[in-house]
This record gives sequence, C-alpha cells and structure tokens, in this order.
Amino acid sequence: MRLKISIFALILLSLTSMVIVTNTAFAENDDKIVIMHTNSGKLVMEFFPEDAPNTVENFLNLTKSGFYDNLIFHRIIKDFMIQGGDPLSNHAEYGLENMAMWGTGDAGYDITAEFNNIKHNRGIVSMARGADVNSASSQFFIVHKDSNHLDGKYTVFGRLVTEESYDTLDKLANLQTTSNNIPNNVLAAKIMNAEVISRADLENTSNIEELDRLDVKDSNSMMVSERYINTKYDISIVPPKGWTVLYPQPGSDQNDPIVTFLGPKKKLLQGIDEHAPFIYINVNELGGKTYQDHLDNRVSQYHLMETQKALIIQSEKISNLTTEDGKSYAAFFMTAKQPTGVIPIPFSQVILSNGNFLYGFTYSNHEQHFETDAALFDNMLKTFETTSDFDKASEDSKPNISELLEDAGIKTTEPVEPQSGGCLIATAAFGSEMAPQVQFLRELRDNTVLQTESGTNFMAGFNQFYYSFSPAIADYERENPAFKEVVKITLTPLLTSLTLLQYADIDSESKMLGYGIGVILLNIGMYFIAPAILIMKVRSLHKLQ
Repeated sequence: MRLKISIFALILLSLTSMVIVTNTAFAENDDKIVIMHTNSGKLVMEFFPEDAPNTVENFLNLTKSGFYDNLIFHRIIKDFMIQGGDPLSNHAEYGLENMAMWGTGDAGYDITAEFNNIKHNRGIVSMARGADVNSASSQFFIVHKDSNHLDGKYTVFGRLVTEESYDTLDKLANLQTTSNNIPNNVLAAKIMNAEVISRADLENTSNIEELDRLDVKDSNSMMVSERYINTKYDISIVPPKGWTVLYPQPGSDQNDPIVTFLGPKKKLLQGIDEHAPFIYINVNELGGKTYQDHLDNRVSQYHLMETQKALIIQSEKISNLTTEDGKSYAAFFMTAKQPTGVIPIPFSQVILSNGNFLYGFTYSNHEQHFETDAALFDNMLKTFETTSDFDKASEDSKPNISELLEDAGIKTTEPVEPQSGGCLIATAAFGSEMAPQVQFLRELRDNTVLQTESGTNFMAGFNQFYYSFSPAIADYERENPAFKEVVKITLTPLLTSLTLLQYADIDSESKMLGYGIGVILLNIGMYFIAPAILIMKVRSLHKLQ
C-alpha cells in the first residue's frame, strides 16, 4: 500500500515539476524585451510565448546571436507593413550586392507554424513565410496598418510597446521606395544592432492594451484534431494522415481552393526525381442556379477543353458518394489527364452539392503513383460531412463541433467572409507571397480582370486548369534552385506584358476582351512564334553553311 502511495506521489511530483518548469519558461520569455536600434529610431517589442513559444524562442535566440545586426528592412509598404530579417540584406557584410535577392534568405532552417487567434493590428510582429505554412525562419514583419486579412495565416508572436516604437514604425513605413518596395535610403532602414533586455529594465512603456483576438467569425478555416473544418463553407473532412495542410494566401478570389493537402514525396521508378501528390478543395455558392446547372456548365467546359486537345478525359460518370455515416450524395466523378509538358498529369475530380454550396475535390499525382494513392483520396471523400451535420451528431458517437472549437480556444459565432490566395508558381519563384511580382499579379487580377464579367469567366476556367499542376511545379521550384531560376526568367516577359493592363482604361466588357486577347497574342508571339522563327533562321543558316 505504501509502495502504491509512493509511486503516486512521485508521479504527482513529476507532473507538478513539469508544469512549474513549463510555466517558468513561459514566464522567462514573457519577461524578455527586444530593442532594435535602427537609424530611424528604436523598435521595442514584447512577446507572446503562450501563443507562439517556439517562434518566440527562435526570435530571441537569433537576436542574442547578433543575427539581426546590420540587416535592412528590405520590404516597405506604407499602410501595410515593414519586413526584415533576411541575412542577404546584411549591409556590413554584403553592402548592396545582394539587393536583387533580398527577401529570399533565411537562417538555414524552417520552424513550424504556430498560428493563433491574435489579430494582425497595427504594431503586431509576425513571421513572414512562403506558400508552405511551415516555411518561416528568420524574416518577420511589423504591421503598419491593421491587416486582418492575414489573421490566422501567419504566426503572430509579439508587438511594439512604446510610443517611440510607433513613431519609428511610421518613419520607416513612410520612407520612399523603389518599384520593388525596397527603401531608396537603405541606411535609414538599417538595424544597427538588436538586444534582449528584461521588462524591468524598460522605461517609458506606453499603456498596454489588451490583445485583440479572433473568434470563429474571423477564423472559419482550421484543423481540429485530425479533421479540417471550415464553418464558412459548411464542410468538414479528414485529409490523408501525415499530409501537409496549405491554407490559402491573402489576396485571391472565390475561385481559388479553400485548402490544399500536400502529400509526402515519393521517388519515381527511374532516376532520382521525387514527386508529391496533392488534393485541393474548391467551393462555390449555387446562387440562383441549381446543382445541375452548375454541373452542366462545368462539364461542357471540360468537353470543350477536350476538343481543343487541352484535356484527355479517361472516364466520367454520375454516381452516388456514400460517406462513413451512411449519407449519400449525387456526385460527378471524372478522371482525366492534363497534357502539359512531356508527361501528361493525371487527376481525379469529384463534384457534389449540399445546401447552398457546390464542392469540388481534385486529386493529382505523378502517373507512376496515381493509382496507388487514389485510395487515400477515396477514403478522404468518405469522411466528408457538413459542419451543421457534424454539430447534430450525438455525444455518444462523436464530439460536438462547438465543443471542438471551444477546445481549440475559438468562440463559436457566425462566420464572415474569409481571405484566400493562390499565385503558387510566382510565389515559389520569387520567394514570398509578399514579393512585389506576386502582389502585382494579385492587384491586376482583383482590380482589373475581375471587375468585368468576361474577366471573371476567364479566371473561373483558368483556375481549374492552373490548379491541376501549379502545386507540383511550385513544390519542385522550392526543391530545385536551378529550376526556380528558370521559372523566374520565364515569368519575366509575361509580367512585363501584363504591365500594359495597368495603363489601360478598361471600363467595359469590349475593352477587357480587346486588351485581354491582345496580351494573350503578345505572349503567344514571345513564347512560341519568336522562338520558332529564331530556330528556323538558325536552321536555314546552318544549311547554307
């Protein structure tokens, strides 16, 4: 009996010690303050170790090591944010020789995302990242003006705490910049040195306001346990185990995927190349149309693409999708190939409807592994539920959705319109979704193309095509620097031609069609006709010799 009591006491003592050590670690980092001394003034930051412990620890360690000394705030967008932390911008070591590469450097490793419910309001310090949610490293940004479209998609880990810091932020944000948002006066944006002090040593702190946090109406897309839940679009599903969840990036439209699941890479049968499968989900509102109306329109687009040799349809049928709960949904099943590149890219798509939403599930993989991993896609579809149905489930059979959300620290209220994104290839090529080239593409799409019906219809069809291959290309760009540079060079003429639309006065459908067709023909000339003429010219000269 005494032995049992002793064992219990040891276990209790161990657990108590763990709690004390953990709380002490949080308290220690909570007490830490970082001061960045810039040529425009001081930036004094406090941190939130309870919300992002690993991110805070990483930032403090980099600061203590002198990593941020002599770095430049290399990306400045007034009324949005200032971004720094790229070692390639080290002015003392490199001067300006790496300016073309600013924004692409890191600490040599990535850290896991710690998304939380703190809003991206003015003065918030958050981690910059690439398309992969777990690609943050050393780069960070400070919000100049409330940017709540970033909420829940980037790791917030600190904020400014003195009036002088906010004055410095305004000075930095108001610096004149180049077309790439690099400050003209780089010395004014330079971090001379950064230091870590304790809160007790800090003087002249401003009145600390309570953090503004999200509830579910602001953050409607999340992972709870192993299940993906999106209350905005009334969908709940379990992705394949071990697959990475890629949330949408800021700045996209309603036709972009609401989420993408990226599988682990597998080696191909020949050579050393690897390929990762992916699944993405699109959701559209039915509006005033029926499911059959939407389906007929989508299928007719696919058949048109097939006649134009842009799609190879292998099978298509209308059948029932039966889920694990025994519910049955009428669905359209299609397997096809996209004839891009040397090897056609196979994909499967399932389209179904429930309530006021049309759901599209698309799976793509290299043809060598397509059939093998298709079973994972089928199993995922069987876990499909609506969040409303999920909430009605009995407590004995499965947890209530409201309880799961409360366990995740999120209040259950009505959702609002989310922000999403999707320039995957350009984001991977230029290193960040905040890169000026990516921002240019999004602004052009949102402010010009999508302002007309013809532009909206074009983007709807284009997105279906684009997302059949872009995640795979973007992933390969991140793995192969040489391929990334090739893609970057290839995109440059396209970006240059698209700048014409910035200076065009497009205020009607006819102008949109005219300019749009003109830009398309211009790119056909640059990418196909000009190279063909050059090749023919070289061949004719070779024959003459």
